[in-house]
Amino acid sequence: MKNIMKGLNILVLEDDKYISAFLHEFLSDYFANVFVHTDNRFNYSKLEHIDIFLLDVEIPFDNGYEICKQIKLLFPQKPVVFLTAHSQLEDKIKGLELGEDFIPKPFEPLELIARLENLLSNKYSEYFYLSGLLVNKVKQSVLNSKTKQEIKLSNTEKKLFFYLYNNIDLCLSKEQIIEHIWGIDYNGKANSLNVYINNLRNKVDSNGEIIHTIYGYGYKMSTH
Repeated sequence: MKNIMKGLNILVLEDDKYISAFLHEFLSDYFANVFVHTDNRFNYSKLEHIDIFLLDVEIPFDNGYEICKQIKLLFPQKPVVFLTAHSQLEDKIKGLELGEDFIPKPFEPLELIARLENLLSNKYSEYFYLSGLLVNKVKQSVLNSKTKQEIKLSNTEKKLFFYLYNNIDLCLSKEQIIEHIWGIDYNGKANSLNVYINNLRNKVDSNGEIIHTIYGYGYKMSTH
């Protein structure tokens, strides 16, 4: 998935404190954020930041099937996976009718990751994760990985971003960048480039982790 899971959030609903603690620790190595609940005491309308749901069926005050229905009413495109000790055929059929996958307990952790990865790759396969961003080279779009909202870039900002991105981890001279963005006869030179670099940083790199200045030479976009 090209590290896409590192840019996504998962909500785990599991009332067993040992399993929930394990899932929180284990899934944290793969996802940006792992939110664990032991019952249904949460506000459904505030789950827009969640990208995938992992639900037990038997929980206090409710059951996972009903919670899945509520989630799908508000977020029909977001995948739901059931992780449960209920392994009868009718349970599996119901789980697959309501959600996207059904994993019986006990489960193999790496199999769980593989299934979650497959689901998310179908949804986000065109995107690459880059330090808080989801980048789509085909659509030439850049999304905030937390909100999944597109970051609005001007045509010049977009051209600059994807020139740096397509040459990631390579140092590009100011002259190379200026020629690519504006052409060899452009007279604005470095001053305008500096302005656009600053604008781009404000929109996609406020923490200064992606776009780096190579003093006396130019710039580079970095994966680390």
